[in-house]
Amino acid sequence: MFPDVSTIGRVPTPVFYPSVSSVSKNVWSVIDHIELLTSLDFPQFLVSCFDVYKYQDNKRLLAALNKAHEQCQVVLWDSGIYEVAWSRSKRWCFKRYINTLRRNNVSHAFGFDDYCLANETANVKNIESMIKRTIGQIGSDVISPIVHCKDAYDYPEICKQVATICSPELIAIPERELGFGICEIAENISKIRSALNSTGKYQVLHILGTGNPLSMMLYAFAGADSFDGLDWCQTVVDFDSGKLHHPLQLDLYEHQSEYGSEKNLSFFARCYAHNLEFYRLWMEMLKQAIENDGQIAMLERYLPKSFLNKNQKLFSKTINRREEAHEALAN
Repeated sequence: MFPDVSTIGRVPTPVFYPSVSSVSKNVWSVIDHIELLTSLDFPQFLVSCFDVYKYQDNKRLLAALNKAHEQCQVVLWDSGIYEVAWSRSKRWCFKRYINTLRRNNVSHAFGFDDYCLANETANVKNIESMIKRTIGQIGSDVISPIVHCKDAYDYPEICKQVATICSPELIAIPERELGFGICEIAENISKIRSALNSTGKYQVLHILGTGNPLSMMLYAFAGADSFDGLDWCQTVVDFDSGKLHHPLQLDLYEHQSEYGSEKNLSFFARCYAHNLEFYRLWMEMLKQAIENDGQIAMLERYLPKSFLNKNQKLFSKTINRREEAHEALAN
């Protein structure tokens, strides 16, 4: 049995934050996405400081963010560096990031991780300094670091040091930096979890950019706690398989959800609401599997048999490592 683990806003883990970003590849605006998330009262989601600053005087955006605050939705604020990397904007800076946090009701925010733009690896002292500087300027202890390493093998030790020195609510790592292929990434997450648990205190681990349900399943079983991603607003999900498809195939799966065939909604609103309903159910399924030692059974239900047979030792090793680490903490 695993000890209860929760993240910001006391949200039980594992948890998924639907991401909202101006670099999302669909026809909706940032404001459209946030309005849908607030109208459905989805418990938590992620926004970018970069985007909120860009639309800071938009009345629709302000109304949606205020509604989220009133409804006690947990909003996780990203640093904006992701948008900078994809849009190649040269106007984003630490000062604007700070001003954005000051102007809004912030549940929690990731620290300013611009060092990754110069392809630098994480420096624990610099991360600590950045967190303290940010907290001092916004007057609130709601900042957690994003850790970037040039070599995936460096993550366990650096994350352990960050957890020990900074004691953040979350430690976030981009999925794309953890290896090639979901097996390598899952194994590296398992190593990071073991390193974090060796501190004797449970540290919540967030994986940035992971919105694929099957990937989240593997990573959660390996030791990750929370995720965010854009998949919810770029695809349509099949409830039966957990697989993602082109959003125009909603017609094939609309019968699976409450919103899929709701004719009072636009096509894309139906599609995204359909997906959000799935993610609520999926994270609960992951939580139940972890609590009841049902990880292998869930893997067997959703992953190809040939894939499981090929990687059986890996999955057994990563799941066992998580169980052993949690048992040590519980004792």
